[in-house]
Amino acid sequence: MFGNPLAPSKRSRTRPAADDNIAKYLIARGNCARGARDWARAALCYEEALRLVPQRADIHVQHGHMLKEAGAWQEAEQAYLKAAELQSDDPDLSLQLGHLYKLTSRRADARRAYERALILKPRWELPMLELAALTKAEAEAAHENLSRRIVPPDADITLAQAAGMLTDPTDIALLVPSLVPRKPHELLHSHGEVLDLRWMGRHEHGFWGNMRTVRGVEAIRGFCLSRTAIVEAQMLLDGVVFYRGPVRGGYLLKNEAEPDGPLKYVFNIWYDFTALPMGRHAFELRLVDAEDETRSFHDGIVIAPPRTEAEFPDSDALVEISESDPARLEQRIRMRASMVRPARRAMLREDPKSILVLRTDQLGDMVASIPAMQRLREIYPRARVVGLLTAANADIARSLNLFDEVLTVDFPDDRTERRRLMPLDKQAELRERLAPYKFDLAIDLAQASVSRDLLRLSGAPFTYGVEGPGFEWLSAAFGLNTRDPINHLDRVPHSRKTVALIETLGAISRDSFQVIRRDELSRDRLVAYGIGNDDRYAVLHMGARVEFSRWPGFPELAVTLLDRTDLKIVMMTEDSSVRERLPESLTESPRFQLLDQRLTFDDFDAFISFATVVVGNDSGPKHLAALRGTNVVTLHTARINWIEWGQEEVGTIISRRVPCAGCAIFHDAEECGKDFSCIRDIRPQEVFDAVSQYL
Repeated sequence: MFGNPLAPSKRSRTRPAADDNIAKYLIARGNCARGARDWARAALCYEEALRLVPQRADIHVQHGHMLKEAGAWQEAEQAYLKAAELQSDDPDLSLQLGHLYKLTSRRADARRAYERALILKPRWELPMLELAALTKAEAEAAHENLSRRIVPPDADITLAQAAGMLTDPTDIALLVPSLVPRKPHELLHSHGEVLDLRWMGRHEHGFWGNMRTVRGVEAIRGFCLSRTAIVEAQMLLDGVVFYRGPVRGGYLLKNEAEPDGPLKYVFNIWYDFTALPMGRHAFELRLVDAEDETRSFHDGIVIAPPRTEAEFPDSDALVEISESDPARLEQRIRMRASMVRPARRAMLREDPKSILVLRTDQLGDMVASIPAMQRLREIYPRARVVGLLTAANADIARSLNLFDEVLTVDFPDDRTERRRLMPLDKQAELRERLAPYKFDLAIDLAQASVSRDLLRLSGAPFTYGVEGPGFEWLSAAFGLNTRDPINHLDRVPHSRKTVALIETLGAISRDSFQVIRRDELSRDRLVAYGIGNDDRYAVLHMGARVEFSRWPGFPELAVTLLDRTDLKIVMMTEDSSVRERLPESLTESPRFQLLDQRLTFDDFDAFISFATVVVGNDSGPKHLAALRGTNVVTLHTARINWIEWGQEEVGTIISRRVPCAGCAIFHDAEECGKDFSCIRDIRPQEVFDAVSQYL
């Protein structure tokens, strides 16, 4: 098909040993071409190898794969059939034939191939999925054919016409292929063995440069994919082991194509680095398998002094542990009280009194910043605003009275390095010069990154500027790009982007939340559920879309509320099995009812709107309760920040400080490694105490 420039000479074919060596060489060449996705060359290499070793069924299979990828489907079928002659009991070969027949719309042949794969390997999930997909496709095709003949007479556009539209290349080009569901076999892929460190410290700018930095109690979290069981995790500092511990697993991988593919082994190590030597070190995370082989992650780290919870009261990822407590670290963390915070919060706890604004570039940049400076004055009218400017734009700033005070700085643009530079001694002078102002907020108005690092010399606890790589240390970052459809440059004037930067600062630092009640919603809706107009009741909403973010303590809380209050208790869930697990003290109480079916929105809204208090997981109902102004207590996992996704303004949010807070686990619950202690360790008594303030 592709010619044979790699064909061995006649002399080599008379020498079996040489033939084997040449075949191995050609197979290796084919493997390399396959890895480079050069399907045609890979097929050619395998074809020539098969002239020398025609009994190699596995090479016939690879030859078929490459021909299929190259679009030579008839030749691919012949290659697969030749392999089947040599190895008729291979279920995977039948599966591959099924894939080929499905690809070429030979559904009946595909069905027979998948059925044979199941005969050779009973209960194999892959051909079962393919057969189910074939059945569905055949039913849909039959329905489509019927729809083309039976068209509603009053339809604006017939189904046949709609189907015909999809054959027009112009119309198809307006659709979005990435949104089309993939077929089951398209989700499958082979996972390689890998060590994936998901979290350890954070990169910080310091004396040692931009280095991975650990402080105090840290989480070292991730997983390893391995075909050999992982039995131990070790951590080494400068080549010396300072930690040994077990891992969890192995968990089956979702969408793994190979029956004997790797398994997932998870580690989530909580470790206090306080006692280790401060400074820069060589770090190694080493995983040891059952055959005493190792996989390692290496990096340079900086061990820095720990920070205190008082410095960062809103962060659940910062855990401060007393050295005098003799208990094991994990026990000490899990035994601590949960964090109970009011839902009302602000990005800036109070309006800044002293603001530094950087415009350390040219006259045109300053002119473009005038509307932004005027808007900054409107947002913070009582703040003292100091401008740090270059000589090129200081005079115009003074003439417009944009700042309460103007400071000039020498920050030249170096032609050799093509960026603005400042020697260390000048940096020290500038930092000392700015320190007396005690800035609360420092802003860099430049869209380019040339002056962003000067913010670090301001001494301000809150720094703000345009986002970009290397500036993750900013307290907040602004990002906006409009795009010319041809050259992708910006389409708005520089001045408007600078105003947008300031408007965004105002938006994130001010509260815009409003309580919205429904005047037309009547409490009479609740009478049918046994809630009278004078009844006080609590709603306990057990549901959440992310299953592992559900708090398990609702039944115990319900018992406590029945015993210690006069409230009626309405427990909501869509899990019908909950009823079987409830204690009799709840199910036999006339003040308790379980609603385990989906309500109409208006009925659900009424339950939320008129409740004395709502208790719920991190889910939509807690946001609805806050919107209606109902007292709400939320139980928040640390997978995402409570301060970002907790309800706003109304009620209380309960969470826990754990070093792995912010894991963002969503689909793969096994990766936690700590049984989601961040939600499970919230105690019912803590929730009851929070609820009590609203009774």
